[in-house]
Amino acid sequence: MKKTWLAALAFVAAAANAQIKPSPVVGTYVLAERGVDVVEQLKPGSVTHILYAFLLICGEGERKQEAAACAGRPNFSIAPHADQETFSAAFQRLKARDPKVQVLASVGGWGGSDPFFHLAATAEGRAAFVKQASDWLRAHPGFDGLDIDWEHPGNNGASNGVQLGSPADGEHFVQLLQDLRAGLDALGREAGRHYALTTAINSSKEQLARMPMGRAAASLDLVFMMTYDFTGPWTKNAGNHAALRSARPGDDASLEAQVAGLKAAGVSPAKMVAGVAMYGRGFAGVKADGSYAKPWPNEDGSVAFKDIAALKQQGMTPQFDKRTQSWAMVGGGRFVGYDDPRAVRAKVAFAKKAGLAGVFAWELSQDNGEILGAMNAMRP
Repeated sequence: MKKTWLAALAFVAAAANAQIKPSPVVGTYVLAERGVDVVEQLKPGSVTHILYAFLLICGEGERKQEAAACAGRPNFSIAPHADQETFSAAFQRLKARDPKVQVLASVGGWGGSDPFFHLAATAEGRAAFVKQASDWLRAHPGFDGLDIDWEHPGNNGASNGVQLGSPADGEHFVQLLQDLRAGLDALGREAGRHYALTTAINSSKEQLARMPMGRAAASLDLVFMMTYDFTGPWTKNAGNHAALRSARPGDDASLEAQVAGLKAAGVSPAKMVAGVAMYGRGFAGVKADGSYAKPWPNEDGSVAFKDIAALKQQGMTPQFDKRTQSWAMVGGGRFVGYDDPRAVRAKVAFAKKAGLAGVFAWELSQDNGEILGAMNAMRP
């Protein structure tokens, strides 16, 4: 009884301290398939939050790739993979070097979100997922909570060839977060620690219309705003995919506009984390009207930031757009929009002025250290 009481007291104290003295967030996603070296090489004090991507879900909507790993496992449990144990050990070593780092397990992601549409739709499904996720955290003490990356309530974009989404998803999203918050608080009382609950969202006007984010945010520690991928092979025109300001009045394809939209939806700026891109999006055959022939230099137009400088050898030069406060490499009818360290520092300045919780980036293996260094201007 005494041990239980002390654990509960420690949990309450930790939660209270986290609320009273929040430190600026400097976060980054770490993608499992890119390997663990980026974690091993992190210097103490360089990040406050790491988001491990991704945990995948067994059961209805599971990816074909998880079929073997999920065989015989409970519905809506976490799919086991060896990289989880590899990263869990690496995170434990990181915490030995840097005890203040918070490590979150991000669940879902593009291509891995289909089970959310099924499990969140019923109380039984939500309860099963909360139990399974709590059991997973209990077995992996190097993690400090969950990041729910459901892409996207209301419309999954047929990411796996199956169109999912309905108007009811917004309410199911809120209920799932409420149930997870209760479950993580119970786990926290058991362990004598606070387990964080965050979400990564598409914060566009179109998506916010599907999600009651004001109510959802009540259950969350942080809201990671995916303020990148505004342009890409899925858009008609080329442009910087991670702009600070909108190119045209009324356009919400910018960090500034989406912060305003999320605030209008009832989310406190103190929970918002602004997204930074450690990669560019490129286009070829770009015309004066912004139309283009194809994505470049590959089918999704992605270029790691660490490879941006090499584009100069292909006759491209950096160009600054004062209106959007963004950078691009241009030349030969090609355009690659990206977050330059100067653009990142401008985003940090905006985040500070707007009272945001901080900044985060997708994704660490694509950086050469310059983007993360610029993000650290968020620190006092």
